[in-house]
Parts: sequence; C-alpha cells; structure tokens
Amino acid sequence: MKKNILYIAMACLALGFTACSDDPEDAVEKHVYGPEEAPYLRADAGANITYNAEFRKGHVVPKTIYLKDYAEQIQTKMKMTVDDMLAGLETGKVVFYNINTARGIWNKAAATKGSNGWWYNASGLVSDASTGVASIELDKAKKALILTVPEESAAGVSVAANVGFAIDNGKDYDDYIRFNVNFAVTDPGTIIRDISIPDGDYNYAELSFASCENAISACFGLSVADFNSALEVDDIMMYIVKDDGSWITDASYTASPGYWMDVKNVITNWSADGYKAGNFYFLETHTEDVGMRIGRAPAVPSGSGVKAHFVYADKNDFSKYIEFVLNITFE
Repeated sequence: MKKNILYIAMACLALGFTACSDDPEDAVEKHVYGPEEAPYLRADAGANITYNAEFRKGHVVPKTIYLKDYAEQIQTKMKMTVDDMLAGLETGKVVFYNINTARGIWNKAAATKGSNGWWYNASGLVSDASTGVASIELDKAKKALILTVPEESAAGVSVAANVGFAIDNGKDYDDYIRFNVNFAVTDPGTIIRDISIPDGDYNYAELSFASCENAISACFGLSVADFNSALEVDDIMMYIVKDDGSWITDASYTASPGYWMDVKNVITNWSADGYKAGNFYFLETHTEDVGMRIGRAPAVPSGSGVKAHFVYADKNDFSKYIEFVLNITFE
C-alpha cells in the first residue's frame, strides 16, 4: 500500500513540473508588464521588415528607410497611419525601442545616439559611440530611420540590429512593426593588378573592362556595355586618388580621356619630351576597345616602376565607384 501511495505522489509531482512553463504564451492569464520590465516579443512574421544596408569602405553614405514606404504594413499591424504612429510617440501611446532577438524581448535601453537612436557594437548590442560600429536613429521630421556606420569603417563589418514601434496598451507590446537591419561594410570594387609595359616610347598595356565585370556589376549595377556607354557620355569619370585616399575631382583630363602623370603621381600635361618634361606614364580610357590603356612616356628608364591609384566613379553619386591600384613596371 505504501508503495502505491509513493508511486501516486511521484506521478503528481511529475505532472506538476510539466505543467509549469516559462513561455508567456502558455500562461492562462497574460502577465502585465511594469515600467521597469522588458515585455516579451510576440512572434509575428508578418510584422517583420528586413532591410539590408550595405556601405562602401572609404565612401560611407547614410542610408534612409522611409516609413511611408511601409505604410500598408504599418496600417495592417498597428491599425494606424505613419503620421498617427509618430504622433503616438509624443503621447506615449506608441513606443520605439530595440528588440533583443536572442532573448525574445523588447529592450528599453535609453538612446545612445541623439534623442531617438542607438549605437551598436560588433555583436549587435546597444553601445555608445566609442564602441559603436553602426547606428539607427529615428528622424521624426523626415519620417524615416537613418542608418549609418563610422566614416573610417573597414571592409568586413557585419552586424544586425532590430528596432520596432509598438502600441503601449499598458500590459504588452503585442501590436508592433519591426525593422531587422543588416549592416555590412564591403569593398567589392578594389581591383589590384600588376601591369608590365613593353619597352619603347608610348608603348602601353591594356586592361579590359570585361576583366572587371564582377566589380562593375556590384558597384554600379551595370553591364560592361552600359558602363562603357556611361563613360562615353562622361556620366562616369576617372579621378586620381591621392596618398591620403582623397580624390582629385576638380582636375581636367590631360590625356584623351585620362591623365598624364609624373613619377610622384602628380597630374601633368602632355609633352612630346616625355620623361624629360616630367611625364612618366599615362592612363587613358578607350571606349572603342571597351577598356583602358596604361602607357609610358618617352625615355622612361627600363626597370623603373610606379603605383597608379585611381577610380572610375558616377559623377553624380560618389558612392558608386570602382577603385584601381596598378603596380606598373616598365620593361
């Protein structure tokens, strides 16, 4: 008899353990969260907006997510317009916070960028500017989220951050819209080549744009043919890169089209005297050959060399460019 009572007691104890759950959605009555508590994140795939923010190393330009572009989704999930949602931030009806995806909760951390934004470290956690590698900030006037990375960011930065707007009904944040932002700093358009130029005045080596097809596609979103056409009408221009990494954007072409350069990589003018007059080599775009020529001035000493550093860039959008570093040897 005692044995039967023991078995019954053990069975009741086991049932008691299995009835307990930490999942808020398993509770008979939902927990009401206080001001200092972090509400759980109710799973809702339809409320999630993914945005990939890719930045170019060396020429970082902020990205903008316009909330109006997601007005329909906001209306569906929060039952309000974008304007109503932003107005709700002022009254406290709506909150704008981070989301801790690892723990499945909202993060009420205070702003670390301006009054409506945060910096994130390399692990995607809220941080300050000293350790931040990316940031999200709400611009109420523009009705937009502004995404940035530091200007000096190196290629290879990759971090995800999640922010969301939610209705604060006094007990949970179940009605919300969430932005999952994937930050990346890339360097898809740096082309490093060794170039050997045959002996003889004005001799040159050729570099075809077809050999740069992947970089052209990644950086401009153009085919090689369309890239070549843009060069023909000067929508894309060649700019010399100085030692400090800045571009010379106010110099006129001194070759056709392109530049004559001296041994210190300073732009020079054409001269029939070549090396004696200071010219060392030239960089020329040749759209008829769908490529460029890298050539030597007269009397350049055989065995000498130089590093050419330049870009082809969209003259109206400097975030679109490919960069060339050519190690030139004169045979």
